[in-house]
Amino acid sequence: MAYSCTDFVDDVLNDMVIRNWIKSEQYGPDDPQTQCEAVVAAIADADASLRLAADAKQFNAELLDAVETLTGIAEQHGALALANVVYLQAALLKGGVIELTRDKAEALSFVRGLPSGGRWWRSVKLIE
Repeated sequence: MAYSCTDFVDDVLNDMVIRNWIKSEQYGPDDPQTQCEAVVAAIADADASLRLAADAKQFNAELLDAVETLTGIAEQHGALALANVVYLQAALLKGGVIELTRDKAEALSFVRGLPSGGRWWRSVKLIE
């Protein structure tokens, strides 16, 4: 028996449901339009997540190139700076920001000196 387009669609949908990327309630069994919309939306979400992960990976690589070790951050800039580096990387993974007072941001300001420092610093929000 030949593998049909319907078999292919069913396999893709079932795999995406198993991976929890889509929910079977999002589409009807005989509704290719909503099936397509669910899959395309899941692909867009995955693409955005991959870009965020790539950014966080690049941040980590630039950071380690600059300081060599994570303990070096604490030694050079203080334990709070090390903690805020971890919070910043988590924010980059989520597409969010960290909020810092001016004095706490000053301890983290070495991040601006990284090759993509301006990009990373956009994820730091100064608060009063």
